Amino acid sequence: MASRVDKIYGDAYISVKTDEDDLLEALEEAKAVKEILDSNTDFVNFLNHPQITKEEKMEAAKNVFDGRVSDDMTGFLMIIIKKGRFKEFDGIFTYIISNIKRQLGIGALHVTSAMPLSQEQKDKILKKVIASSEYQKLEVTYETDKDIIGGLILCMDDRIVDNSIRTKLDSMGRYLSQIQL
Repeated sequence: MASRVDKIYGDAYISVKTDEDDLLEALEEAKAVKEILDSNTDFVNFLNHPQITKEEKMEAAKNVFDGRVSDDMTGFLMIIIKKGRFKEFDGIFTYIISNIKRQLGIGALHVTSAMPLSQEQKDKILKKVIASSEYQKLEVTYETDKDIIGGLILCMDDRIVDNSIRTKLDSMGRYLSQIQL
């Protein structure tokens, strides 16, 4: 769940990009900036350090990003630093990326199965989920977990469809434990 800060800053950035009609470019840029910041912990620690002035942080960020990302993104990063919200950058960028994807009709699906799925099974799952969702495209990740015994667990947005044998057995066990003789 996005925090209030994530939503306020994320919505502000998205509204600027929506007006310019370049959401796909904004999505790629936000992913790239997030990836850069996620992989450079020393730089992030510098930007979060309380004894370094905002002006020094802004100058360092300008040196790193100016000319490499759009002016809108550079300005957005400057505002986040100036307002002292850089500690929330991860949540803000996660919010931006997920909401732009939603606006573009791109969803994220996580599939957990007991055994590796064949390509035919993957295609069938993808086709059924797209047909039952508002998305035109899905980014799918697959995971194998022998503990679920069989069946599938599908996670998309705030929804989880757990049709695993493990869950059914647990549910049956809880039901049977409530029966009194």
